[in-house]
Amino acid sequence: MILEVIDDYLDAEECRSLLAEIDAYAAAHELPFVVREGGERALRYRVIDGDRIHDALPRLEVLYAKVQELVRARSGIADLVPLRNRAAGVNINLTPPGGEYRWHYDRNAVTAILFLNDVDGGETEAYANFRLYLGRWKHTALQRALDRLLVPLRRFARKQVIPPRAGRIIVMCGDRCLHSVSPVLGTRVRVNAIMTFDRPQARFSVDENLDPYLYSTDSSPSFDPNYRP
Repeated sequence: MILEVIDDYLDAEECRSLLAEIDAYAAAHELPFVVREGGERALRYRVIDGDRIHDALPRLEVLYAKVQELVRARSGIADLVPLRNRAAGVNINLTPPGGEYRWHYDRNAVTAILFLNDVDGGETEAYANFRLYLGRWKHTALQRALDRLLVPLRRFARKQVIPPRAGRIIVMCGDRCLHSVSPVLGTRVRVNAIMTFDRPQARFSVDENLDPYLYSTDSSPSFDPNYRP
């Protein structure tokens, strides 16, 4: 498995119930509105990171554990576990109309994206297995150089376009699939859960800078730690 789409992983009632909890939390707390301009697409979304989820949204941690069994089965990697970095392990992204998420690869091996509502636009776009993947050297200057060289070749590759539909889940090798979120249209906020997994020994040199870049409004670092020139 490199990328798989599974419909109706959660039923409509489960999605509505989780959305109600998330909406109540968002109404009572100030969420970081992350805006990082630059490139073909920007980052523009609100986020509830894994530390906040651990403290206030325990049902999502239960769901994270349930999804672990799914990703183990679908990926064929039997020892996948949640990331040791709790903040990055499970997140909720709330992407408003006009919001989007730039093209990127993930730091971790397998990512599950669970949609909790239907919206116009906001499609996950992906080029599966597009990367010249360097494995344990994926966070090096050489990997970044190879990634940049491949950008013009996207026009010749097959792009998958996956609309957000409540209960739909994407399971993918996120460090091998180039992916992005197109601008959200209409008036509804796109709400999805991001759940990340890797092998027990996995460590990521980008964590220190990548976490504040993705989950806070901190101005530093001013570059994307995954793609620093």
